[in-house]
Amino acid sequence: MTNLKRILAATDYSPLGNGAVCRAAWLAAREGSELLIVHAMPQLLALHEAFGADDGLPARMRAAAEANLAALVQTAQGIGAQNVRAEIAEGSAHRTVADAADSFHPDLLVIGAHGKGVLQQFFLGGTASSILVHAICPVLVVRRGPEGDYRQALAAVDLGPRSEAVLHASLAVASQARVTAVHAYQAPFEAKLRHKAFSEEDITRYAEREAQAAHRNMRTLLDDPKLTGLDLDSRIVHGHPNPTLPETANALGADLIVAGRHSGSRLEEKVMGSITHFLAYYAPCDVLVV
Repeated sequence: MTNLKRILAATDYSPLGNGAVCRAAWLAAREGSELLIVHAMPQLLALHEAFGADDGLPARMRAAAEANLAALVQTAQGIGAQNVRAEIAEGSAHRTVADAADSFHPDLLVIGAHGKGVLQQFFLGGTASSILVHAICPVLVVRRGPEGDYRQALAAVDLGPRSEAVLHASLAVASQARVTAVHAYQAPFEAKLRHKAFSEEDITRYAEREAQAAHRNMRTLLDDPKLTGLDLDSRIVHGHPNPTLPETANALGADLIVAGRHSGSRLEEKVMGSITHFLAYYAPCDVLVV
């Protein structure tokens, strides 16, 4: 992920749905990207069946949706995005987003999140997890109304094969920010060891081996010549990633966390998938899933 030529933003006109559009507009303005805004409406036949063909409500709903989209296009242009268009599509929101992505080929998909920590169900319904797992491009989950460009990004790296992609995505989306690569580690089977009443001294000794390996692998990752001269920092922190990464984000004052979907193997996909989904639901800031 080296640049953002095309950005797709989806909204239901809720505050964070529209916040997703504004964040997409900030990025499009900065990168000179083409921005497509999409909104899903129920199929006309379904509306007629629900309200009656002569009720007039479907037409009024369509008119209101078009007016809202026009206002969002103006807002995006006011932010500085130059190449903006909008579409209303009939059907389920998940299918609408997937179809738009298939035809538009975005480099980034931007969606809104619920303000209290659960992915907004506004247009994704129960398929939010499926979007995050199966999207063909990185997904940016907007959890705050944007006030400007990102200033501090946390790149959550497991030091596996996806770590380089996570770092480069961080540098692309948060190109004006300071990026800190963070790896959370534990001793092998640390929870089981503690449950089996192993001493904290033994657990600390096992964990120290993991820490040493993590420091070596982090140095190798950051030795990438493409990263030379960039504003990059790193941290190795002890603890399970789910609580540790949000805590570290708060300590850094991060306004963006970037994480990979998985690292390769079925087990790694299951473990890392749980981490990225946890972050998307409960992180204290925006989350980019790569």
